Amino acid sequence: MSESQSKVVMGIDDSPEDLGLLNLILMGAGFSFVASSPAECFNLVLRCAPRLILLDIQMPDIDGFDVCRRLRSMPEVRQVPIAFLTALKTREDVKQGMAVGGNDFIIKPFERDKLLARVHHWTSRRV
Repeated sequence: MSESQSKVVMGIDDSPEDLGLLNLILMGAGFSFVASSPAECFNLVLRCAPRLILLDIQMPDIDGFDVCRRLRSMPEVRQVPIAFLTALKTREDVKQGMAVGGNDFIIKPFERDKLLARVHHWTSRRV
């Protein structure tokens, strides 16, 4: 795996502003960032082969829990870490996120350095 492949992070969110912020932070830290809406993510994830998916939960039409379930049903994506990036923070939210296949739970608003630490952790792991 090349260095550039190990640095691809995909963000799935319905907010262009949130995706833009993630793009600035991650590109500034040397990652390649691929932004996606929930509707586009299932095809796009196969093309970009991310090392990490950052996934919002509260989105119209399909929520992040359902997106995670569908991603986990795709053999090509089954081993890719998924970190929920959300304002939801109750114990039940976290429990549900882990039950549907999430690996991490990052609460919005997040601190830049803490986000980057989690991203580095997940993208440096061997699959």
